[in-house]
This record gives sequence, C-alpha cells and structure tokens, in this order.
Amino acid sequence: MPPGGPPKPDHPAFDMLDRRILRQLYAMKWPALRPLQSDAIRAYLGGTDHLMLMAQTAAGKTEAAFLPVLSAIADEPRGSVRALYIGPLKALINDQFERIQTLCTHLDMPVHRWHGDVGAASKDKLVAEPGGVLLITPESLESLLVNRTAHLRGMLGGLRAVVIDELHAFLTGERGLHLASLLNRIDRYRDPMQPRPRRLGLSATIGDRSIGQRYLDPDQPERVAVIRHAGETTETRLRVHGYDGHRLAPPAGPETNNDNDNPPEQRVDEAIARDLVSHCQRSTNLSSPTPRATSRSSPTPPTSTARASPPPRCFSSITARSRTKRERTPRPA
Repeated sequence: MPPGGPPKPDHPAFDMLDRRILRQLYAMKWPALRPLQSDAIRAYLGGTDHLMLMAQTAAGKTEAAFLPVLSAIADEPRGSVRALYIGPLKALINDQFERIQTLCTHLDMPVHRWHGDVGAASKDKLVAEPGGVLLITPESLESLLVNRTAHLRGMLGGLRAVVIDELHAFLTGERGLHLASLLNRIDRYRDPMQPRPRRLGLSATIGDRSIGQRYLDPDQPERVAVIRHAGETTETRLRVHGYDGHRLAPPAGPETNNDNDNPPEQRVDEAIARDLVSHCQRSTNLSSPTPRATSRSSPTPPTSTARASPPPRCFSSITARSRTKRERTPRPA
C-alpha cells in the first residue's frame, strides 16, 4: 500500500504503479489507461480484497490484473512463485505468456509457463529456482501438485496472487469444482507467516455476480470487490441500399447526356460509387458489396425476346465512433 494509507478514489492510478512498469508502458506507446485498468490498480494496490474484473473481450482485463500485481511483487521476484495465472487453454497460456513477458521487460521478473508442450528442462529449472510468474492450466496444476509434492512449499510458500482467467467458464461443471479444489490445496503450502494470496477473477459479464464472488472466496464472498465495465461507448449505424440498373435515372448534369446508353450493370456500379462517396466521407466505415448472383432459377430461353433484368446490388456501410475517458499516460521521470 502506498505511504499515507489507501489512495483517494480520484488518485491517479499511474502514480501507484512501479516506475519500471511505467517505463514499459511508455515504450509500448500507451496513451492512457482504460477505466477498468485504473479502477483495478486502485483497488488492488490500495486495499486487501479479492477482485472480480468483468468486461467484454479485448477490454484489457489481463493488464488490469497484472499491472498492479507486478507492481506489488516487483521487488521480490525470487524465492517463490509470486503470481499464479490459471487459464483454461494452452493456447491462451501461450498468448498471455508473451503479453506478461512484455510487461516485465524492465523488471528482474522471470515468467514461466507449465503445460504439456513445455519441456522437462524448463519445468525442472522452475522447481529448482522458483520465482516470478507462473502460467498454468488446471490440469497441469493438478499434475504439479501430485508429482512435485516435496517442492511445493518452496515453490508456492510466498505466493501473493492467483489470477483466474475466463472465470465464467469455471463457475459450473466438473472442471470448475476441480479448480476450486486445487485452489484450496494451494493454500496448504502457504508460509503461515505470509498473508493468504489474493485472488483475481477475469471474466465476461456474469448475470449473478454473487456466484463469482462465492467462487473466489466461499467463506467471505463480501471480501470480493467487483469491478465491472461495459466497455467504451460505441455508436453503430447501418445502411443497406438496393440497386436495379434498369430503374436508375442518370445523374443530372451537362456531362451525363449519354448515360442512358450505359449498360445497366455499369449504372449500378456508378450509383454505388456515388453513394459511397456521399455517405462515407469523413467517417470510419466498413462497406461490403454483395457478390453478383443470378435472379432466375433457370436461364432465359434463347428464343425469348424478354430483356433480362440484372439482379439487385446491395452494400452495407457500418460507421462506428467511440468515446471514452481514459487516464493519460505520464512520461516516466
């Protein structure tokens, strides 16, 4: 906790982070923190509760958890695994491994991963010299607890934080019960002189948040602070136009006297181009023309004198604008 007690609600979250973390954020050209990240930093570094962070996909939940966790353990990287990340999939472990390593660029903080694709030499090195951050799946954690029992007190005795990603995936079913059992078993190896590791659950929106709170702390669910953000305010507008080349009137103007001689499909292309310019200038848009397709179930007989009508052409234009308030990134001293 920073000197002087818990920070005020409006305390700049950046001021609470370790300077080496700030240096890396500046190198990554972060212009600001997202509201979820600012709130998580204040809650973790300014309190003692467990946290449940709820937000949509790609909202920065990983950084919201690890920016404060890494700042809290920055000066004690060795002697025990300090932060344990539990993810449901090996692919997710590998992705998060790179992200957390990047955050640790200026820290003397080892980052390890442990699953079936990790070699025995890397696992043996962690057992012999525990420290830093460990990313692991529930199944590999089970294997670790069963097969490395003699080393667990040294590996996990000084654990400070347990981060559970995709928490909503563990709230029901056998896998969730299994992970809950693993979390209790981890507590057995805690140094009795050390506080209980704080738990951080990262999740999409959960309808009944009390379920997640009870999962993170069955004995005192009220100790789980919930930080929820719906994401940045986004406005999406959709336009759908249909075109029939035979019904399109030529545009007005002295240079369009011969447009009636253009084939119908060319008139459609020209009309789409005019509308794209008219509706999409100075905006962020995604335009999706549909492929050409026949409008008949069978071809026109060769003897028919009827004029075939080209199929309608459609496109959709999606315009998105985002507005959000973020905390500006200070340049490190």
